[in-house]
Amino acid sequence: MEKNCVVLYKAGKFYSAYGDCGIIIHNLMGYKYVEYKHSAGFPESSIAKVKKALEDAKLPYMIYEKETLIEESKGLKKNYNNILKESLKKMEMETRLNRLQTKLDNFSLNDLEKVVEGIEDSTINE
Repeated sequence: MEKNCVVLYKAGKFYSAYGDCGIIIHNLMGYKYVEYKHSAGFPESSIAKVKKALEDAKLPYMIYEKETLIEESKGLKKNYNNILKESLKKMEMETRLNRLQTKLDNFSLNDLEKVVEGIEDSTINE
């Protein structure tokens, strides 16, 4: 796999990005990152939008269909690590918020009101 480059794989009518590339696609595009597959995917109808986002971020990318390279954009390799770092940080925050949501789902209405009031009070006083 290419280093410091977003690699997309086309299979049928979908594209997939795996590992760190999937995390970057999730961050840039909002596509669901599937933990157990370590990937993010999207329909082929969205490829122009994805390529534009990668180009706007000046990220290098390669697109494969099966094992054949069908498209490549050079971008700036140094941007890859910066955007990956930002993407990982955002994903960690999403994970933390999901854990909080799970806990909040088990609170009573009275307890939820106290939590919300506490958050509102702390943001108002800042």
